[in-house]
Amino acid sequence: MYTDKRKAKDVYLSSQILGASPERLVIFLYEGAIKSLKRAEFALDNADNNSAHHELVKAQDIINELKQSVNPDVAGEIPADLVKLYDFMTSELVKANLTKKKESIRPIIDMLSELLESWQQVLIQQNNL
Repeated sequence: MYTDKRKAKDVYLSSQILGASPERLVIFLYEGAIKSLKRAEFALDNADNNSAHHELVKAQDIINELKQSVNPDVAGEIPADLVKLYDFMTSELVKANLTKKKESIRPIIDMLSELLESWQQVLIQQNNL
């Protein structure tokens, strides 16, 4: 029964991702990174260093994907600033993973949450046009 539910969930998620706009995909990435970082915090609270490592690396991979998706052709300083911000986040998460201290994680969650809210607003505005 569990595998049937899991398969149904996987099919649903796959269809959501395959049919998503680029903006929605960015939102999925932010949500995934935040979820992994919260799991990493929980793991560190419970001295589960292996799970914390897995979740921190997963979040770093997602942030790297976000970095790769930055469009350098957008006018202004936003693309370069985003790349710098993603590099900073990755650096902080590497430190958190090496030290197994969660103090560096919460600020990254907060930054990602702000970026997520901004993208959600962009999506809302696009849908209202």
